[in-house]
Amino acid sequence: MNVRSALAYVPYFRNRLFVVHICKELLHAEALVDALLDAAALHEIGVRLVLVCEGEEASVLARRTGECELPAALAELPLTAAPAAARVAEIVERGQVAIVPSGAIGRFDEGSVALAVALGAAKYICLQVEAVPSRMGQPIFAIAESDVAPELCADCSCAEELLHAAQVCRRGIPRVHMLDGLHRGVLLDELFSEEGVGAMVHADSYREIRPLNVDDIPELLSMIARCVADAKLVERTYESIHARLDSYYVYTLDDTIVGCVALYPFEQEHCAELGCLFIKKNYEGHGYGRAMCRFIEDKARAMGFDWIFAISQSAVDYFRDRLGYAQLSRDVLPPSRRAALEASGRSSAVFGHNLNEM
Repeated sequence: MNVRSALAYVPYFRNRLFVVHICKELLHAEALVDALLDAAALHEIGVRLVLVCEGEEASVLARRTGECELPAALAELPLTAAPAAARVAEIVERGQVAIVPSGAIGRFDEGSVALAVALGAAKYICLQVEAVPSRMGQPIFAIAESDVAPELCADCSCAEELLHAAQVCRRGIPRVHMLDGLHRGVLLDELFSEEGVGAMVHADSYREIRPLNVDDIPELLSMIARCVADAKLVERTYESIHARLDSYYVYTLDDTIVGCVALYPFEQEHCAELGCLFIKKNYEGHGYGRAMCRFIEDKARAMGFDWIFAISQSAVDYFRDRLGYAQLSRDVLPPSRRAALEASGRSSAVFGHNLNEM
């Protein structure tokens, strides 16, 4: 776990309420101890917690929380009872973790979901022992609820679980997490990293490509410093980026910047340059670079440009083989850009893409 990234979540999570639904198979497993220790850590930083026990054995869960020194109280009212939400809220407000029996089988039973909605939960977390949803064997770290539909999830495992989670989001819970409860430290690994270790369905903004802000410039410079030192990216200064601020965009996960890209227009030549493409090392291989390139292509197309080009000496395979850009002669570059490239002395290659091709 990246400590800096984890610390950034602490003020964001403080005073938020999370409902954690614990499946009955996990209730008697040794792995539950790790999950409860994670819950204790969350409680210590100010997260308000409700633990929903699948079925009727909430007293077993209450006993196990005591073994982990987690300050908790059992709300014995059935979830179908009208005062249940008020009783749970009372326990939480006095600084304890509320434990509630769901009285039902399944992770998305109506009583548990309705309680989370009534309490204004920020997260509904399912700790399960079954496999979490994946797509073609690859983990689904995050998927927007708008992308969850039967026809869109045909290639996903546990598609029905995804559909249930999306319905929970549509009822007002911003994020639903499905986690392997046997994974040691699963709660902290999921919640304190941008990618997580389970499957999350979200109704709010999680992944976003947005314009660079002035306050982001120091972070951007720090982020690309290593590639500049390795001559993989052209050196940039605070002043040079500030002067062309409107050209830069960043890729964010939970408001954490993990990548950047720039669009430099050449109006007279009816083209644009895709530049400063960078993804942090820990986030490579998830398609973020491709997403940023397509984003810039769409921007350039909307601005009425006919073609786009990129200049690189370290990402030849990426532009040519992954994105399908054609390798071109430097002669096709706008005169001012070609002159700047020649003056730099870099042995960079030029790649281009016709924006009118679909």
